[in-house]
Amino acid sequence: MIRKSQYTMPVYRGRNLGRKRRRQRKLFFFLLTVLIVLYISLLAYSNRRAIYRTYAEPLKAPKTFTAVEQPDGKIKLKWSSVNDAEGYKLYKYNNKAKKYQAIKKFNKATKSFVTDFDDTKYAVKAYKRVWNWTEYSEKSSKTELTTISDMIEVVGHRGAMDKAPENTLASYKKAYELGYQGFETDYWETYSGDLIISHEKSIFENTGIYESVKNISEDTRKYYPVTKGINVDKYETQYLVSFEQAIKTAADYKMNIYLHTKNNDLSYSAVEKIVSIIKKHNMLSKATVFTSNRDNFHKLKEYDLRVGFLVRPESKYDIENAISFAGENKADVFIMQYKSFLRKADIKTAHKYKLKVGCYDINNRESAFKMIDFGADFLITNKYFLS
Repeated sequence: MIRKSQYTMPVYRGRNLGRKRRRQRKLFFFLLTVLIVLYISLLAYSNRRAIYRTYAEPLKAPKTFTAVEQPDGKIKLKWSSVNDAEGYKLYKYNNKAKKYQAIKKFNKATKSFVTDFDDTKYAVKAYKRVWNWTEYSEKSSKTELTTISDMIEVVGHRGAMDKAPENTLASYKKAYELGYQGFETDYWETYSGDLIISHEKSIFENTGIYESVKNISEDTRKYYPVTKGINVDKYETQYLVSFEQAIKTAADYKMNIYLHTKNNDLSYSAVEKIVSIIKKHNMLSKATVFTSNRDNFHKLKEYDLRVGFLVRPESKYDIENAISFAGENKADVFIMQYKSFLRKADIKTAHKYKLKVGCYDINNRESAFKMIDFGADFLITNKYFLS
């Protein structure tokens, strides 16, 4: 007799086998899906920076960045804030390596830094933390140092009179080498009708010889070597300078020149010679002839020249009166000796007359920054104080 179980068992086993295979296939595809997801996740993680930079809003660099020389001789670096930034990184240009190198990091509350003077370039970037790395702004804000010479025109009095014998070609050249934008010098009309450079009527302070500059001509000036003055032994022999030599030197160095008329009775023939020499060297826009004598001023103003008026004030009223005279008579430049009673309002008044304003005897950083604050256009210095 055949039992039923002999026929039903194979059918039962076949059904279980099919279910098992389906479960295996599901498990296989599940594990495959997990592996694919893990692979994609790993790929995305390894390229997370590239993906972030592709889709995220890039961090911007500070819009403004300045490096400005300070009265105490240091530099103040200042930058604007950036939304979303967590801090800033400061860079300094390395001239030897020819690249910017990081020097300091700051938190987001810090937007300025004071450091020792160094005439170089700086850059700043914003940064923030993204997951486990630091994201920097793609670009940096770069700046070059703004010095006193960038804020105001610095003019050497009689050239660089504290480095070389005053009113000589060596002194003018030294002023150029020191970075002055211009130099001031003094001239006389002599009896021969020539124009010779000298601060005093006597040439003793330059040559050690008691002789009036008025007795000297273009030809005879070469017989008067300069034997006195700062560092006179460090330079090749200098001689009294002619007006044209001074103009030519300024033209060669592309400097402004301020020429102080020392005569009280400048002749029209001298004025015509001045105009001719200045035009010859294309210096009409860079040469200013100035005087404290009102008659000389009116003579000079009759010609195509930049003319300045000088005052050595003894009171605030002297400054006010001189500004009024210079402004009403259409001077181009107004020059005054610095006095403690000089006010910011005086320079503002002079500017209303469209006068270019300068002060002399500005011999240190403190007074230079005071002139910058007052709004003066240039300063004349006896001493080198630039960094």
